[in-house]
Amino acid sequence: MESSKATADIAIVGAGIVGSALAYFLSETDKKVVLIDRSFSELKGSTGHAPGFVGQFNESEVLTRLAIETVGEYTKVPGGFDVVGGLEIATSCEGVARLRSRCEMAKRAGLSAELISSGQATSLAPDLVNDDNQIALYFPGDGAANAIRITTFYQENARARRVELIEAEVTEVQQANGCVNGVMTTSGLIPAKKVIIATGIWATNLCKFDIPIPIVPVAHPYMYGEHHAPKLRKAPWVRWPQHHVYARDHGTFFGLGSYDHAPVFNEPRDTAIGDWIGQFDETLSQAMRFIPEETRLVPRERFNGIFSMTPDNMPLVGSIPSIEGLYMAAAVWVTHAAGAAKFLAQILEDQPVDDAIRRALDPSRFQGRDIATLTQESLNGYNDIYKTEESRAQSM
Repeated sequence: MESSKATADIAIVGAGIVGSALAYFLSETDKKVVLIDRSFSELKGSTGHAPGFVGQFNESEVLTRLAIETVGEYTKVPGGFDVVGGLEIATSCEGVARLRSRCEMAKRAGLSAELISSGQATSLAPDLVNDDNQIALYFPGDGAANAIRITTFYQENARARRVELIEAEVTEVQQANGCVNGVMTTSGLIPAKKVIIATGIWATNLCKFDIPIPIVPVAHPYMYGEHHAPKLRKAPWVRWPQHHVYARDHGTFFGLGSYDHAPVFNEPRDTAIGDWIGQFDETLSQAMRFIPEETRLVPRERFNGIFSMTPDNMPLVGSIPSIEGLYMAAAVWVTHAAGAAKFLAQILEDQPVDDAIRRALDPSRFQGRDIATLTQESLNGYNDIYKTEESRAQSM
C-alpha cells in the first residue's frame, strides 16, 4: 500500500478512553500526535459499554493512586463524573471483618471512608439495598463515570490542539533493526517515531514480539433494567464483595452485573460485545436476589461485555524494552484510565515517574513465563477481580 499523508512523532493505536486520554495529555506537548481507530462514530471496545462506576480504593496501592489521579481528571470534564459515592455491603461476620480492614486501609491511603449501618446504607440507596445486612462501607468521594462523554471530550480537545484523528484499521506495527518506524493501516503506512498500543482486548493482535503479553479477553454478564423516572438523587454504586455482585444507578434505569460464575475465555470479534452465554441467565437471576423486591428489577437488555484480564489483575502500561519506541497501555479499566494515560505521557516525555508504579505496570514483567500458564492464571483471577497479586501477598 502507498504511504498515507500522515506522519507523526507519536502514533496512538486505539481511541477508547485510555488512548483518547493519552492523545489529550500529549496534545499539550510540541509533538505531532495521531490517534488511530477503526471507528470514531461508535466506540466498539470496552469503553462503550463499561458499567462506569469508579471505586478509588484498591488493596493495590498502585491502582489506588491511579484511580485517585483518574477521578481528579474526570471531574474536569463537564458532565463526565457524578460524585454519588460507593457502598460495599457485608452479609456475614467474615464480610464485616473484611470491610473493617478495608476501611482502615482506605483511610491510610488518604480516602474518605466510613463504616455505616445497614439502615444507613438503605437510606442512601433504597432501590438497591435491602435492610437486612450486617454493615456497609461507604466511600463518599467515589462515583460514576460517563465513559463515552469523557472519551469524546478528550478526542475533541486533542483535535483542537492539532492531534490528527485517523479512521483506519492498524494491521501491523512496522519496525526495523529493533526500532519502531510506524504502523501499517488500511489507509496506508503512517510513519511514526513512537507507537502506543492501546487497543484493549485486541492488543495481542499487534503484539508480535519476544515477551509474553497475557491480555486475556473474558466474558462478563451485565443487564439494564426497565426505564423509570429519574430519582431526585442518584444512588451510590453498590457492591456485594462476598457474592461478586454489583449494581449501579444509571439515572433512568438500574444496572446489575456479576462475577459469580465460572470464567469464560471469549475471543472478541468486531466489538467488545460477545454472544450471550446460557449460564449467565442463572448468574443474573442469583444476583437479582440482592435487590429489593419493591424495585421490581426486570432485565430490559442483557449483554456479554468482554473485557481484559491479566495474571495479576494489573494493567500493562509502559515501554516494550526489546523494541525501541514501542509502548503499551492495555487492560486498563475506566477506573484507572486517565491516571494510567497521564503516567504513560510522562514516560513518553522523559519526565521522572514513580519507580514502584513503573515496575508494577511494566508490560515485560511476565518475561520468561509460559503463555498458557499465564492465560490460566488470568482466568483463575476472574472471581477475585478486585484482588491483585500485590493485595493477595499483603493478606497472607
